[in-house]
Amino acid sequence: MAFPTLDGVHHLKFPVSDLAASVEWFGTALGARRQEGLDHYDLDGRLFGVILAVPGLDVPVELRLSPEMARAMAGYDPVTFSVADDAALARWIAHLDSVGIEHSPPLRGFAGQLITLSTPDGVVIRLYTALPADPSTIDMNPEHTDLGRL
Repeated sequence: MAFPTLDGVHHLKFPVSDLAASVEWFGTALGARRQEGLDHYDLDGRLFGVILAVPGLDVPVELRLSPEMARAMAGYDPVTFSVADDAALARWIAHLDSVGIEHSPPLRGFAGQLITLSTPDGVVIRLYTALPADPSTIDMNPEHTDLGRL
């Protein structure tokens, strides 16, 4: 029997403690737009999740109301988004600075440069320059990175 295959990522999900604040932050930071027709309501009519379209991502992002999980994930980096190169990373830095979103300085990772930013609940998102075409060229020496700051 052949091993089954996946068809990709369906969507990404972030726990949040405040849906409105998180929708605003994702919009300001990443250009996300709420897809209101896909809002999630429980049986009592309470909104518990929203779906965002984020430019450059081919999958939606869900923000799920879960204050306890949001607190538990504070400081953790569940997802890293790719940017084309150092120039693209510089454009992101300029954008984030212009809209008042705090972020790290450019950091050296194993496979390029990156920055980190945190959602209102402290969940960390990384923006990392694209991987090289040949992974064997990646310098995995931790002395050549900002590993202690990542």
